[in-house]
Amino acid sequence: MNIIFVKWGNKYNSEHVNTLYLSLLQYNSKANYYCYTEDPSNLLMSTIPIVSKPRLKRWWNKLYMFSHNFPLSGECLFFDIDTRINKNPFPYFNDFSGLTLIDCHWKNDSIFDRPHNYDVRINSSVITWTSGTMNDIWEKFYKNKDYYLRKYKGIDRFIVHEGFTYKTFPTELIQSFKFEPNKIAPITTYEELDYGDHFTKNTKTN
Repeated sequence: MNIIFVKWGNKYNSEHVNTLYLSLLQYNSKANYYCYTEDPSNLLMSTIPIVSKPRLKRWWNKLYMFSHNFPLSGECLFFDIDTRINKNPFPYFNDFSGLTLIDCHWKNDSIFDRPHNYDVRINSSVITWTSGTMNDIWEKFYKNKDYYLRKYKGIDRFIVHEGFTYKTFPTELIQSFKFEPNKIAPITTYEELDYGDHFTKNTKTN
């Protein structure tokens, strides 16, 4: 199994990535850990350099994991850096056929159904797939990337509204810190909250 993180820019630093890596390592020391990044400084795991062409920003770099040029093979498991591991999540990762994403079951209000904003009820903070089986995602994006970069706020909207098939993880795997603060799940996602503040508080108390 390949476990992948993507770090681009200055929003997150090596400490954020290393903390996530070490929290997963205690439950799975046999996996291969990688960070796809333009800055490998102080990272504890192996790194893969972000390609210079096309030059992408922020979360859009995640799409390159589906390129046939991405140098990994086999089962792939991706984590956003702004996720926290509370207990062993690996029993939930047993299906690497196709694409599996987070079901945002907490988004049950009409504010999340704005057609003009291409709202979706999935989240790509955690993804599983098998390398080489989802290349069509990257290929479609790359052929008309300037258009998609203008049309969609992020890759979640791109995946859903461009008609790619996906599955979702069981809802008990994920807790939304914003919407489900009292839930106890193996993984907490912070979504668009200021994860830096929560990270500092958590690392000081752990």
